[in-house]
Amino acid sequence: MLSSTLSNPANTSFKKYFQEKKFLKGELLFKQADAPKGCYILLEGTVDGLVEDNELGRKTYLANAFSDTNVLGIQELMNNNNRYFSAVCREDVSCLFLSKASFKKMQSDENAMAQFYQLALMSICNESGESGESIAAAELMGSAIPEVDFMMSKAVDAHHKMEQFSEAFIDELINDVAIEINNHADELASQTVLESNMGVRQHKILKIGLGTIEVAKTLIGQDGIGAISKRENDVQCINTSMGVVFGMIPITNPVETILFKFLSCLKSRNAIVVSSHRKGRDVGLKTVQLIQSVLKEHGAPVDLIQAPQLPASRAVTNAFMSHDDVNFILATGGPSMVKSAYTSGTPAIGVGKGNAPVWICANSDIKQAAKDVIGSKSFDNGIVCGSENNLLVDKAVLNEFVEQAQDCGAVLLTDYELQILLDSVFSSGRLDAQWVGRSAADICQFLNIERDYEIKLILASVEKDNLDSPLLKEKLAPVLSLSVMDNTQQALSLAKNILQGEGAGHTAIIHCVDDKLVEQFARAVDVSRILVNTPGTQGCIGAANGLELSWTLGCGTQGGGSTSDNVTFRHLMNVKRIAYAQ
Repeated sequence: MLSSTLSNPANTSFKKYFQEKKFLKGELLFKQADAPKGCYILLEGTVDGLVEDNELGRKTYLANAFSDTNVLGIQELMNNNNRYFSAVCREDVSCLFLSKASFKKMQSDENAMAQFYQLALMSICNESGESGESIAAAELMGSAIPEVDFMMSKAVDAHHKMEQFSEAFIDELINDVAIEINNHADELASQTVLESNMGVRQHKILKIGLGTIEVAKTLIGQDGIGAISKRENDVQCINTSMGVVFGMIPITNPVETILFKFLSCLKSRNAIVVSSHRKGRDVGLKTVQLIQSVLKEHGAPVDLIQAPQLPASRAVTNAFMSHDDVNFILATGGPSMVKSAYTSGTPAIGVGKGNAPVWICANSDIKQAAKDVIGSKSFDNGIVCGSENNLLVDKAVLNEFVEQAQDCGAVLLTDYELQILLDSVFSSGRLDAQWVGRSAADICQFLNIERDYEIKLILASVEKDNLDSPLLKEKLAPVLSLSVMDNTQQALSLAKNILQGEGAGHTAIIHCVDDKLVEQFARAVDVSRILVNTPGTQGCIGAANGLELSWTLGCGTQGGGSTSDNVTFRHLMNVKRIAYAQ
């Protein structure tokens, strides 16, 4: 409680430094973002704090209004920060104004400053100790963004319209959208490399082809929404759509992931809003526009897919994820983004990090294994999350493997070269961001590492007991750690330890012809997919084996997710079950 003296500021010793002022209802004491000219002690009337975000078109009022004896603007004055909000008079207001110059003069008056600070302190912090700036930011975060609301209303309307489409019409759309995007693969691949500064144009063309034509083949002819199917125990099932999906798109596969998620949503009769990584927004928007052109030609709602053109920000992403009209989130991206999806309150599937250990067994086809590893990890400069990351090579075949790898374009670094790699490319304790998706040739040129052949991949030796090495973390570049294994138990133990450090739930790889060793490896590694004699880049997505073809790879609960599957359109449907008495 304030003392009786402080309850009446007009009687305090600091009044001589203040000017009496009056404001009419609706007038501003100060405006958000303005530099502070002083502060105000309210005597009569109520003032509201208005927080605005002109960039996103949203505004809100602070939950708690200001009234008599509150000091407005003291925090900004003391810290010389711009105003966090606008002070709007709810009614006629009487107050005392302390100018910046008078505040400086008052600082030599100890008695006045002591009394003023006691009063001001009550207004600087609320009961939870939050500052005015954090309160304003929190209030704004919870306010609606008009553009988001508008887009969601269009998505809901488009979803309702598409529920009436025939399966034949849906398959026709899938086919024609896939063809249209594939026809622009060269253009989109070039734009992706230019915008993101990562990857290989020709490889991206191949990836787009796989993500369009091949994905379409897996969808066309499948049962979609409304079909009744029979399962065990005479239970009948009817598939139904979810509604509106919010799809988060990674920079590593910006075009093909949009296509995969849209085609999957089309088959499952869901509308989708896609949010691209900031380094892939332009190519993402171009992809969406091409899809919309096909939808328009067929008379389908173009809002079955939308991409926000608002400035990229966490606030926009959070607004979509927590929107009442978003029924499901399909999140492909970094750990923090996936965690945000799972904590948004909206049902979600997210994926975890890759960091695949690769065991090269002594009994494997070494030449083929080397070809698979170098071809896979150099593909698109190593940015596929399920690609090889850490080689575990049996000692008996080490020399042969290194020779075969060099024949394929790999370079095994010397001790000196390894040190400069760690100092310059892994200076932050993991692969520095500027080298993600850059070629092995670029990295070697930067480090002045030369060979008499084209360098496609870098091999960096790591002692098997050096578990803290940054080289044992995920490396989205054509760089592989290489550790030598003396026996089976060492290989199983190191693979397990690598995944405990990073990559749990994602992918592990083994090159081996002994089914018993494959089973031992599978039981030891805590992942969702074990690839056998398969290149990781193509194998993890199901392009080189019997796995479902997918660009969203579940990593199970161990990877922070809700599924361990290669996600498909079936994960975007609800199922009604009709069960009769037995």
